[in-house]
Amino acid sequence: MDANKDRIRCREVQTVEDDTVLTLTGDSISSSHHQFGFGVGPGCPMTSSDNRGMPGNNGVYSYGRRYFDMDGSIVDYDNYARTGYGTGDIIFGRAGPDACGNGWGRVASPLGLATARIAKAKADGHNAYHATTGGVNNTNWTTVLTRLGMCRGLEFAAEALDPYGVFRFEWAAVGGKQGIVTNGGGCNFWLDLPVGEDYYINIGVPRYDGPTQYAGITADATTIVNSLLGAGADKVVWMLYYDITPANLDVGQYGWAKLKSLLPTGLQSYLPSAPVSTLQPLIDPLWVGTVRGVISDLNWAIQLGVPFDPAVRVAFPPPFTPGDIQVTAEGGSPHPSPSGQDKLANTLAGVLSGM
Repeated sequence: MDANKDRIRCREVQTVEDDTVLTLTGDSISSSHHQFGFGVGPGCPMTSSDNRGMPGNNGVYSYGRRYFDMDGSIVDYDNYARTGYGTGDIIFGRAGPDACGNGWGRVASPLGLATARIAKAKADGHNAYHATTGGVNNTNWTTVLTRLGMCRGLEFAAEALDPYGVFRFEWAAVGGKQGIVTNGGGCNFWLDLPVGEDYYINIGVPRYDGPTQYAGITADATTIVNSLLGAGADKVVWMLYYDITPANLDVGQYGWAKLKSLLPTGLQSYLPSAPVSTLQPLIDPLWVGTVRGVISDLNWAIQLGVPFDPAVRVAFPPPFTPGDIQVTAEGGSPHPSPSGQDKLANTLAGVLSGM
């Protein structure tokens, strides 16, 4: 059975009438994306995986597995989430690779596999619970954040990593640094060489396109939840997105790794021999209000699409502290750390127990 390819944990069935099958769909929050180092470039280097061998998708690290450990009645936990998937990918699948270069490689879409597993669970006399995230990758928000993280790393490098005083940095956006988050723009970094031509780097930050995507997110949320209910799901929980503004980024290690990947070998001598670990906010204080507004609008678009039904709930996110979010980049921050995944699991448990 193709669905078993995404079985992460299972237990021996004891009493059929009390046992539950848990399925997950969604994006990198559910999948989940765990970066343990400062690898940069394609394929998500230094990003963990589970026994399926797909970097960026570690169902063992996910809040789903943590909830499995908490609830002894769960006999089967299957995770069909993939990093980078939007709500359309959940419904229809994706022809191309996920955000870390992994092909889908299944006979049906994530929603198709989840509904088939739910239907089988009900036919076998089990309860069927489902949790999902989704919507952020309908927008270009991940790209915006990744590029802003790059700029933050280069900004720090120009200020602190340079032993010779030849690095320079500037923000390039309408409204300056404060206006870049939703308006787009970029940043410029250059190595001001004493001899020869300067070496120049530009990082472009696209304009945030969320407002043009919200209606589609709302419609897809309705389709996803109604499909799960139609398959017989007893409880469906849509996990809303948490506030990422407490996130820290190790700009020292990341800025060093990023510059090393961008500079030609002959110019890498201008870098220190080793990175200097330095935590700074991923979200500059100038951006906090704007970023919180983006997350609120995205969550509202999801809520508008989730049907009113006794078997359905949205899970409002727990408050996160800096320690609940990874400090790595390019794909780590602002994904949850182990304590953040624990908080999501506890939130899911609380919502399910109240249904």
